[in-house]
Amino acid sequence: MAKHDIEPYRRNLAIKLEFDLMGLDLAEVFEFTPLDLDLENRRLDHLLDFVKKFRQYGSRETMELVEGNFCFPPVCPGIDPDSDWFRFELWLKGEPTRKTITEQLPETFTIKNPADIPEAEMEAELEKLLVAVCQAGYGISLNDDIPARIVYQHILGWIGETFELSGPGGGWTFDGCTGYCPGCFQRPWCETGNGCCWPEDEEAGKMHLTGELKGYVSASPQSLAILSKLQAEKDAEFEKWKKENEGKRAGPFLDHEGLREYGEDDSLPF
Repeated sequence: MAKHDIEPYRRNLAIKLEFDLMGLDLAEVFEFTPLDLDLENRRLDHLLDFVKKFRQYGSRETMELVEGNFCFPPVCPGIDPDSDWFRFELWLKGEPTRKTITEQLPETFTIKNPADIPEAEMEAELEKLLVAVCQAGYGISLNDDIPARIVYQHILGWIGETFELSGPGGGWTFDGCTGYCPGCFQRPWCETGNGCCWPEDEEAGKMHLTGELKGYVSASPQSLAILSKLQAEKDAEFEKWKKENEGKRAGPFLDHEGLREYGEDDSLPF
């Protein structure tokens, strides 16, 4: 192997060793790209330079004053400046940068198994759960009128997932939407879910609903005709938009690698 082929590997190991000697776990804030070591090394160099400068300045305020207001840590994922700074400083202290929401709920709050909650008490237990999640700095934004037991079960699943910490200014919000309407528990109460037609609907001959909704709602055979009509209207509207905006650019956006622009084929209708 030629020397120039080995050099990226040597550089990669050398940079990672510097982080190890500082007691910093890269896995907490870095996305590795082993198939592109040149890219990974550039990002590692950037992060290492940022760490050294921060330790030189001693605080975010001083570093922003000297380097400029658009100075923020190149951590991954990059969410927003305040969140990125919060996780960066946690990382330097050797503290976790991500946790489950369950781990952050008030110590006085006890999560109940939904199977142990009588139907008459479910609304009250859901309200307690919503308050606890809010107190932890997270939000819930679901459609109205969904049965309390279904909401409770889905929130329990969500708060058990691991999320990047965002700091005292606020955290993640659960809207329950995956973009896949046939598998969504909110579909009967969602304007979007009620206005689009999927192959699963056509196969079922009506609006496709998940099994957990059985006993709460059901779809009539007429629902397929309604969904098909609404979908056709949306498709026509989108085709019209494409013709009107053909060749237009969506404009620039900024990431940790610098300024990039969408090309003509990347123009979006939103």
